[in-house]
Amino acid sequence: MSSGNPVLPGCYADPEIHHFAGRFWIYPTFSAPYEEQTFFEAWSSADLTGWRNEGRILDFADVPWSTNRAAWAPSCAEKDGRYYFYFSAGDGAGLGVAVADAPDGPFHDALGHPLVKEYHHGAQPIDAHAFIDDDGTPYLYWGGWKHAVMARLGDDMTSIQGEIVEITPENYVEGPFMLKHAGRYYFMWSEGGWTDHTYLAAYGSADTPFGPFKREGVLLQNEPSVANGAGHHSVLRLPDSERYVIAYHRRPLEAESPHHRVVCLDELIFRDDGSIEPVKLTNLGVTLDTV
Repeated sequence: MSSGNPVLPGCYADPEIHHFAGRFWIYPTFSAPYEEQTFFEAWSSADLTGWRNEGRILDFADVPWSTNRAAWAPSCAEKDGRYYFYFSAGDGAGLGVAVADAPDGPFHDALGHPLVKEYHHGAQPIDAHAFIDDDGTPYLYWGGWKHAVMARLGDDMTSIQGEIVEITPENYVEGPFMLKHAGRYYFMWSEGGWTDHTYLAAYGSADTPFGPFKREGVLLQNEPSVANGAGHHSVLRLPDSERYVIAYHRRPLEAESPHHRVVCLDELIFRDDGSIEPVKLTNLGVTLDTV
């Protein structure tokens, strides 16, 4: 038995995958025209198959400072039993943070205003990714318009502490993601244009969460027999395992609309030297013997 690809019915993109409260969770963008993107949903599974829609967890009707359109690329993190949800509140509105007592929400806007409003170092305030280091230190990565920035989050998870640092690597466009493996920090991002076959994902690594990150290789790219435009991903190390799965979106070969994007799962493999094998796009997805 396998998950199959895509794993979610309908059009979704920018998935962030987690394991919270004994279940697997995916937090995606609803892939539709911007004026229809007014909410966020969560999906959960006991075993990476049979994903269940847990419903709307945050609606822009309850975020008055949002644009009420273009709900993009969320990120979720757990700290001390509470869940923090970072979201793009519309192009130009900024990044928000909402909080809940459970991974399926409901989430409530924590501040009543953006956590990040300005375009620091030229980075459009979209595509937030929250990363908590092994020592419990939380960081936030974000940025569109071909600039990536990051900063330490406060222990309250709802404030920025200290300097906002630019960490833009070669070819960066959007979709930052941070992963720590074997003591090393792997920064990942998307390149190309999200509406076509040029979209892909790459990575670089460093000894600190601040970089510097030099582009080391491609993670995801087109597979002409399977799909186009694979990118904007996240990675999860499976519980009690050294195996990793990658959640990403791709464009079916028959897709005509730029919004026809689907969420898929495949395996991500680290080589012995610490480099990452390019991910093989499959229709099978993740099989139970790999998890």
